[in-house]
Amino acid sequence: MELDGRPSPSTGLQRFCFCFALFCFLFEARSACLSQSHEDPTFNPPFLTLHNRFLAESNDMVMDSKNNRCSEKINKGSQLREAFKMLDANFFDDTKVLDIAREAKELNLPIFAANRELVASENGGLHNPSCLIFNPEWTDEQVENASNSFSYPTLSGIQRPKTEEDIAFMSILELGELIRTKQITSLELVQIFLRRLKRYNPVLESVITCTDELAYKQAKEADGLLAKGVYLGPLHGIPYGLKDIIAVPQYKTTWGSGSFKDQVLNIEAWVYKRLKSAGAVLVAKLVSGSLAYDDIWFGGRTRNPWNIEEFSTGSSAGPAASTSAGMVPFAIGSETAGSITYPAARCGVTALRPTFGMVGRTGVMSIAESLDKLGPFCRSAEDCTVVLDTIRGKDPDDLSSRYIPLDDPFSVDIKRLTVGYTDDAEMEVSAPISFSYITQLNPEVA
Repeated sequence: MELDGRPSPSTGLQRFCFCFALFCFLFEARSACLSQSHEDPTFNPPFLTLHNRFLAESNDMVMDSKNNRCSEKINKGSQLREAFKMLDANFFDDTKVLDIAREAKELNLPIFAANRELVASENGGLHNPSCLIFNPEWTDEQVENASNSFSYPTLSGIQRPKTEEDIAFMSILELGELIRTKQITSLELVQIFLRRLKRYNPVLESVITCTDELAYKQAKEADGLLAKGVYLGPLHGIPYGLKDIIAVPQYKTTWGSGSFKDQVLNIEAWVYKRLKSAGAVLVAKLVSGSLAYDDIWFGGRTRNPWNIEEFSTGSSAGPAASTSAGMVPFAIGSETAGSITYPAARCGVTALRPTFGMVGRTGVMSIAESLDKLGPFCRSAEDCTVVLDTIRGKDPDDLSSRYIPLDDPFSVDIKRLTVGYTDDAEMEVSAPISFSYITQLNPEVA
C-alpha cells in the first residue's frame, strides 16, 4: 500500500468502476430527459446540468475541419475524463479513456435503456417511475411502547479529569454532565477539540475545514443559556463534526472533490439544524472521499489513527478517523453502500447506519436517493443512541424521510432479550465472547 497519497491498485480499479458507472449514468439520464426538456424549457434536472457541464468544461474537444462537427470519439472521451477529474482520479491515459467510452456505448447503455423500458412499462409495475423519491414504508404497524424521546441514564459523581487527553475521550453523556454541573464550559471544550483537530490533522488528513468562528459563537450561546438556567439536553454545548457533504452556510461544502473545493452552499442541512437546536457546537467539516466515494479526497488520503500506515476506508473517512482520535466527541457521516460501517470498523469506533428514511437528508449531497443514509460516529452505542434521538424524524423537504417510532433503548431489560447468533460467522472469536457475556447476564439463556 502506498503511503504518499497515491491510490493502491485495488483503489484504482474501484475508482475506474465508479467513474465508468457515473459516465454511463450521465448518458442514460440525459437521453431520458431530452424529450421532456424539449417540451418544457424550464425542466433542468441536476444530472442533466452535470452532463452539460462536462461538455462545456472539456478542453479536449476538437472540431473536425472537414464537416465542422465535434469528433464523437473525442467528445465522449472528454466527458469521461471530466468525470475522472471531478473524482480526483484522473490517472488513466487517453487510450484507456476512449476504450471505456466505447465499451459504455456498446455494452452498458443498451442494457440501461432496456431496463428503463421494462421498469417504465405497465408490466413493470410502475406507471410513473421516479428516481428521486423512494418511499420505503410498507405498513402502518406501530412499534409497541414507542417513545417520542429516550430516557437518558442519570450520571452521578462525574468529575472533571485533570488532563485534556482524558477529557477528549469522555463519552457524550459524561461531557454533558460536566457542562450541566458547570465543571467545564462549552467554550473550554471547543478550545480543547480545536487544538486536537489542528494538532493531529497534518498526520491523519481527516479535516477539511475548522469552523472556529462559528464554534466560538455557538459555544458562547450554549454557555449563556446555561447561565440563565436553560439546559437543552445531553448535546448542550458538545462539539462535533460533519462530513463535508453536509451544507452549512458561509462555510465550504467541498464534497471532497477538487472540482468543488471552493463551493459554498448557503443553506442549512436539516441534520445540522437538528443538532443546532439541541445546543451542539460544530467545530469542523470533516473529510469526505471525493464525491462521497472511498477515502481519497483533493487534499490527500485519510489515515487510520490506530495505524497511520493504513487508511480509513470508505467515504466517511473523516468522521471515523476524527472520532477515533478524540478530535471530536462525535461526528455525522453518510452511507450509500458501506461508508459508515467500513470506516467505523477500520478505525475502531461505534457507528450507526440507521434505517433508510429515519434521518432527513436536505442539504446533503446525494449519490443514490433510495440508498443514502446519515448516521452518527461515536465511541459507544450509548452515545450513538443519544445522537440518533436528536437527528431522527420527518424532514419536510426530504420526501423519503419519515418519523419512525422506536422503543426506548434505555428502558430495555437486557435480561429479557432473546439473542440469536450464527456459529459459522466469519469472525469466529466474536460468537463465544458474546455468548459468554449474555449467559453471565442471564444464566437461563444457556
